[in-house]
Amino acid sequence: MIQIIDPFAASQPIWLGLDQAGFRRKVFKVADEALNGSEFLVSGLTIFEPGESSSLHNHPESEEVDFIVRGHGEVVSEDGGRTPFATNTFMFIPKGVMHQHVNTGREPLWLVFVYGPHGELPTT
Repeated sequence: MIQIIDPFAASQPIWLGLDQAGFRRKVFKVADEALNGSEFLVSGLTIFEPGESSSLHNHPESEEVDFIVRGHGEVVSEDGGRTPFATNTFMFIPKGVMHQHVNTGREPLWLVFVYGPHGELPTT
């Protein structure tokens, strides 16, 4: 069955990074095995306020595609390399590659993520 999902109404938001300064973000997960029986994918919307970021993390068994709905920032690699991204761009992150999303702008960054197979969100 096809599902139309409003991430702000249908999902249960998850706050990540509340215990560490600079890592606070809100995740609206819209697809995974528990939410709607997704067999292969996890997807959602992450909103980063200006200056906030994810932790440096990976998805050991999952490939990830991200789409930037609004805002801009940088994706940081394990060696500290920083690659800028902007609104309406995609990024592909291979399985197991360490990465960190950073909002370098002055407005909220909206990042849509899709990864598969199933894996866990970072805890920080």
